[in-house]
This record gives sequence, C-alpha cells and structure tokens, in this order.
Amino acid sequence: MGSTGIGLRLRTTAAADDWDAGLPARMDGAGALLLKSSVPPTSPTRFVAGGETCHAAPKSRVVGKCPMKRILLGALLIVLIGCAYFGLSYLFDAAPEPRARPPAAPQPVVADVAVETPMPIQITAIGSVQSIATVMIKSRIDGQIKEVHFKEGQEVKEGDVLFTLDDRALRAQLAQSEATLERDRASLQRAKLEVARQSGLATRGVASAQKFEDVETTLAVFEATVRAGEAAVENARVNLAYATIAAPISGRTGSIAFKKGNLVKATELSTTVPLVTITQLRPIYVTFTVPEGQLAALRAAAGSLPVAAAIPSEPQAPITGALVFIDNQVDVATGTITLKAEFANDDTRLWPGQFVNVTLTLGMQADAVVVPSAAVQIGQNGPYVFLIRLDSVVEMRLVRVDRALDSRTVVAEGLAAGDRVVVDGQLRLANGTRVAVQRGEAAPAPKPPAVPVAER
Repeated sequence: MGSTGIGLRLRTTAAADDWDAGLPARMDGAGALLLKSSVPPTSPTRFVAGGETCHAAPKSRVVGKCPMKRILLGALLIVLIGCAYFGLSYLFDAAPEPRARPPAAPQPVVADVAVETPMPIQITAIGSVQSIATVMIKSRIDGQIKEVHFKEGQEVKEGDVLFTLDDRALRAQLAQSEATLERDRASLQRAKLEVARQSGLATRGVASAQKFEDVETTLAVFEATVRAGEAAVENARVNLAYATIAAPISGRTGSIAFKKGNLVKATELSTTVPLVTITQLRPIYVTFTVPEGQLAALRAAAGSLPVAAAIPSEPQAPITGALVFIDNQVDVATGTITLKAEFANDDTRLWPGQFVNVTLTLGMQADAVVVPSAAVQIGQNGPYVFLIRLDSVVEMRLVRVDRALDSRTVVAEGLAAGDRVVVDGQLRLANGTRVAVQRGEAAPAPKPPAVPVAER
C-alpha cells in the first residue's frame, strides 16, 4: 500500500482473547472500519487498519442484520426509482390538448323598440291641499248661547245662522235708545218752531237780537242731540245683530267648542277659543314648490298651465286644475319657488292638509325618443340599457334620461328611434351575451297622452 492509502494488513493469531466478543463494529481513530462478531473465531484473522489490529471471524461465521439491511435497502431503492420515474413523466410529458367547449345557449329575453313620439313636458312635485279661506267664529258681545243651529261637520252656506245668543238685554237697550231719540226729535221740533217765531218778532223789531241768538243755539243743540240718539239706536241695533251669529263664508264646519247654555265673552278676541271653525272646500288650492331653474319655463309658458293632482290612494284618477299663483320671490334657503293651483273640487276629493302628487304640464315635445321604463337600468356609471344588435348580441349602452312619465322614459342621449332594447331578463346578461327574443318585439308606437284641461 502507498503512504496515502489506508493500510490493511491481515495477521492471524491464535490468541482468542484478542477478539472483543459482544462489541459492535466501530471506527478507529484513523477512519478504519473494525468488524466484530459475537462469536469468538476458531481461526481468527487479524486485520490491521491504520496501525491498529482487529480480529475478524471467518467468512462463514459473519452473520447478523446485514442480509435484512440489504433487502430493505433494495426495496427502498426500487421505491425511489419508481417515484422518480412517475415524477419525470408528470413533469416532461406533453399536456393533453383541451377539448373545445360547445357555444353557450342564447339567453331568453323580452325586447321592445325605442319609438319617437310626442311627449308632454311636465314637472312633478309633492303638494299639499290648502283651503282658500278658513274662518274662526267668535262672539263679538257677551252673552249666553241660546241656540245652536247646525251640527258638527255640516256643510253651511254664507249667511246661514250658526248661533243665537240671549238678546233680551240688547233689545231693551235698543228700545231705550229709540225712546230717547224720539224725545230728542220732539225737542228739536219745538226748537225749530221757537226759532221761526223769534225770527218774525226780530224782523218787526219786537224781540231782541239776543233772544233770537239763544233760540238758534238751542236749535243746534237739539239737532246734535237727535243725531247722537240716532247713532245710539244704530249701535243698539248692531249689538242686537251680534246676538245672531251667521256664517261669513260657505264651507264645512269643524268641532263646536261651546254648546247651548254656555256663556261667551267678547274680550280678548285674539286669544279666546273660537266657537267653531269654517273651512272653505270649493274651490280649493294645492300648494307646491319647484326648483328655481324652472322659473324661466313657467314665465315663458303662455296662458293658464294645466295642473293634475293625484291622491296617493287613487293614482289612476287625477284631478285637473289650473296654475293661478307664482310667488314673487325665490326661497333662498331651499332654492325653490312656491306655486298654487286652483281646483273646483266639486266632489270634495281634495281635503285641506292632504298631500298629493302634482304634475304641471309646460308643453309638448314633438320628437321624444321613448322606451319602456323597465329597459333602463342603473349602474355605477349611470343609467344604461342592453341594446340588441343585428347579430342578436347585446351591448351595454349608457344613456341620459330626461324624464319618466308613467311606465315610459324619455331618453335624451344614447338611443335612436328603432333601436331594440331588452325590457326583461337583464340579470342574466353581460356585454356581448347572445340572446333570443321571446316576445315583445316591434311593439306598436304608443299614442301621445292627452294633455289635461284645467277645470273652470
């Protein structure tokens, strides 16, 4: 062996005690492998490795776990080779070609056609019904209620008697004033006769001038007294008339605060509770507000503008009226202007304090592009519709909506007359989806709605 290799010398010895029985194999300090057996050798062979000597049993006597290890190592090697084979096959084999998917089936939708038709230019708002006149009935004199001539909630006309107060004291005052007036008139007549007599005497020079002046002064005093008596009589008659309370306007009465037998007073008329309240129902106002941007169109519209008021519980039966009032200034806090429309209200469907949906018609647009309101959808970028192209593929088209009337929408930009749009089935669609129109294609153009005529 060279000096750089591991020296291995074989020496034999007869000494059995040189074999360390029962010790496992070990490595010496020079890296030589020492093989030992648990059975002492009969003819020991000495191995010298790295300068050290070890005893080894004969080849026929070396037994133990070595065959089992070889079997396990072989099985492990086979498993590793199999895994490597399948791994390389998975990595380097060509991927299978994907199969072509069949084309998606068309989505069933309902379509309609955009049409060009005259449409009214309208302003919608929420209004409140307001009575033209509301009167609180109060007593102008002190007295006891003698009779009530109506029932709560009754319709009354102007001049109908509502209450009668005890007027006995007032009649007595009127009689006293009339008697005083008669006395003053008699005194006035006597003074006139005296003036005529003194005038004749003074002309003949019999009566003095002072006497004539005295009777003229007395005549003037009695004339003034008569006029005062006449005023007192008139005042007594007015007070007596106050004992009978009549309706100043036609309308519907409210709750009666004082019944028969109650004592009413005329003091503090502004704070006392009214006997009853009368509210006028025919005609009646509907007050509503519109944005100040509509003011120019309102002022430019000629004639009486028609206004329709719809009760929320009866939207199919609007009530027609006419615009009669535009406020003289814009509310700076809200940027709106107040309007009033007058309604005849013969059937009393409109009630004071009620909220109604108001539609003010400014005119007609002759060439409006109209689609069903169900066709217009709202997205992140604004309103849009699904436009059906000639190849039955839908296209998402953004539109600008002008206004909506009933179940139709006027489109200002984005569509033209004759374009087909989807009105049902939009949830299953996307841009580029193929569709199959089921029904509703080429719907006839709707007739323009009739403009309501204001009631007179």
